[in-house]
Amino acid sequence: MDAAPYINDARAGQLILLGGVTGRDQPGYHDWKNILRDLGWLQYDHTIAGIVNTVGAGLMIMSFIWGACVLYLQYRNLDRRF
Repeated sequence: MDAAPYINDARAGQLILLGGVTGRDQPGYHDWKNILRDLGWLQYDHTIAGIVNTVGAGLMIMSFIWGACVLYLQYRNLDRRF
């Protein structure tokens, strides 16, 4: 999910990147712009960002569900001989 805003910014180049500059300030500095341009997918940056964000959110929800299932199974198997 953290990568989605940067992917979404590939064409616009308005976000401040780790070096303290934007993608417009220094051409060739925006990694996601370079990656998507080389793949020929730059025009799909908003769509890819939406997919990445959705997959990230789905993985987070699934991890909470998995954790709840593990806790429930551990609770059912507690030895209650304290």
